[in-house]
Amino acid sequence: MITGLSERMRQARKHIGLSASEAADLAGLTRKSWERYELDKNEPKASSLAVLVDKGIDAGWLLTGRGSMLKNEVRDQARVLDTDLIRMILKEIESYRAQNNRTWGISETARVIVLSYEMLQAERQRGVEPSPSNLSLLLQAANL
Repeated sequence: MITGLSERMRQARKHIGLSASEAADLAGLTRKSWERYELDKNEPKASSLAVLVDKGIDAGWLLTGRGSMLKNEVRDQARVLDTDLIRMILKEIESYRAQNNRTWGISETARVIVLSYEMLQAERQRGVEPSPSNLSLLLQAANL
């Protein structure tokens, strides 16, 4: 079982047939920057994760390690993650951390993403359209 985000990124990249250089180019990074993500030396940006999601990797699996690696395998599961919602959450987290000069580890970030997703899904079920502004209290709490 692949446990870390960096390991899942490497496996996903290899599965879709990209070299580290090709993945880096798609993400607008240097090869060395991409490799630092895969070596768990730097935390990946949302835009880097989106490269893999856009190539068919399931966002839920990439972030948590749960479920199937590929989007088309998720159809048979009871719960399918909304990739647009995941992308909105990742973008908001990046923005929040940049504005507040805050760094979280990969595990902390994964927990914040999961909590954010669950909160926005619950709002959606109550008839409230998910919005990045609804994440601000959760992100402030994560800073404690």
